[in-house]
Amino acid sequence: MQTTAMQTTTDIQDAVPTKPAAKVSAKVSRGALRSPLVIALGGLLVLQLVVAFLLGMGEKEMGPAASEGPLLDFDPEQVTGIRIRSPDGEPVLVTKTADGWIIPALKNLPAAKHKVTDLLSKLEGLQKGLPVATSKAALERFKVADQTFERKLVLERGDTPPVILYLGDSPGFRRLFVRADGDGAVYEAELGLFDAPDQPDNWSDRTLLHLKPEAIQRLTFAGLTLERTDDDWQLTDLAEGEEQDQQAIKDRVRTLTKIDFLGVLTDEEGPAIDTEFAPLELKATLTDGETVRYRITKLAEGNDYLLDISNRPQIFTLASYVAEDLTKLRRADLLKKPETDQKTPEDPSAGSLPTATTGKE
Repeated sequence: MQTTAMQTTTDIQDAVPTKPAAKVSAKVSRGALRSPLVIALGGLLVLQLVVAFLLGMGEKEMGPAASEGPLLDFDPEQVTGIRIRSPDGEPVLVTKTADGWIIPALKNLPAAKHKVTDLLSKLEGLQKGLPVATSKAALERFKVADQTFERKLVLERGDTPPVILYLGDSPGFRRLFVRADGDGAVYEAELGLFDAPDQPDNWSDRTLLHLKPEAIQRLTFAGLTLERTDDDWQLTDLAEGEEQDQQAIKDRVRTLTKIDFLGVLTDEEGPAIDTEFAPLELKATLTDGETVRYRITKLAEGNDYLLDISNRPQIFTLASYVAEDLTKLRRADLLKKPETDQKTPEDPSAGSLPTATTGKE
């Protein structure tokens, strides 16, 4: 009877069909996805995405957008003056005249044309990009605010309103944070503070005193006179048997006609002079008849020299190595060394090596 009952139970279990586990799991999952909680969470996620998208669109419309075009709107040909102001110094002005650019603070000394044109070209080429910042606090931080800046650059244009650019901190080599006047955005530009010097003599042309050798007829210095001939330069007082060193003379002429100054004095009185140094007088007679006189003196303090030129109202400073090339000259330096066939008498001891000492007797 027990065996028959167990068999009957087994037969009943075999007769009842069993559902696969995978199908049961799938039905449970589908049921879970249809639950009110999951549906509500899904709807909330979609709502969040929509809100984030709308906020992003709104921020893009309200925030600073990327823009293109020139940072400054001006024509370099219309610029009549450049004024540079630093936070703790007097403004420096470079003015355009009919004869070129001059520096009024240095008795109208001619400015270096390439420095002016290079700056105007760089400013004209500045383009707007993505602003670095736009807040008022950022203007102070990057030093491009109305009262806080590294340089305030003003381009004067006669009766037309000037163009103003603020130069600030440097984020890297040859780069500055800049801001145009009236614009609240800060940009990064390929520019350096050295492009807009705040010292008058830094606008000067260091080659201003150069003379063209072909424009010179005669050079007189250190009691010597050099005259230009059709072929070359000639030392006028050659004695019999003397022969000039043509290369040495060319080098000396180059030194005299290519004087580079170090700076320009703005003080009318000037610094103290070393009274023990004998001034050096040079004279250049030009082919048009004009005579230019040079007077070199030494400063009482330091190693620099002063240069006073008859055709310039300014007084220039010279580096010591430049002045020494002009002052340290002998007549013999311009002459070829005489060749001699005489042999130096031999030293009886020449060729013999000293006896090495060992310190032992």
